[in-house]
Amino acid sequence: MSETPQTISLRIDPDVLTIGDLEDFEDVVGAAIYDVLSPRPVIGPDGKKVLDEKGRPELETKIPTKALKALIWITQRAETPGFSLEDARNVRVSALELVGAEDGQGNDDAQNA
Repeated sequence: MSETPQTISLRIDPDVLTIGDLEDFEDVVGAAIYDVLSPRPVIGPDGKKVLDEKGRPELETKIPTKALKALIWITQRAETPGFSLEDARNVRVSALELVGAEDGQGNDDAQNA
């Protein structure tokens, strides 16, 4: 496949993913999808957890590049037959739109990567 879409809406929807998709993700990344996508506490420069105004730990999710590539691959291959891991590798970061599973097309909660 030589062309990739202008914008890719990256939606991680457990109702669409198959066990095979999760297995393929693990094969590429070397870790379970849950481990990669789970939020972790933000650690401040002092080495301590950063707390919000209510005293709860602030959380963040950092997706490694290899995991991002695998996510693009497993989500796009269902929509675009023949979409390969190499195609996912060639997607421009500016073409990504991260969308929550519950977000619809055009939802204001969508975030650009």
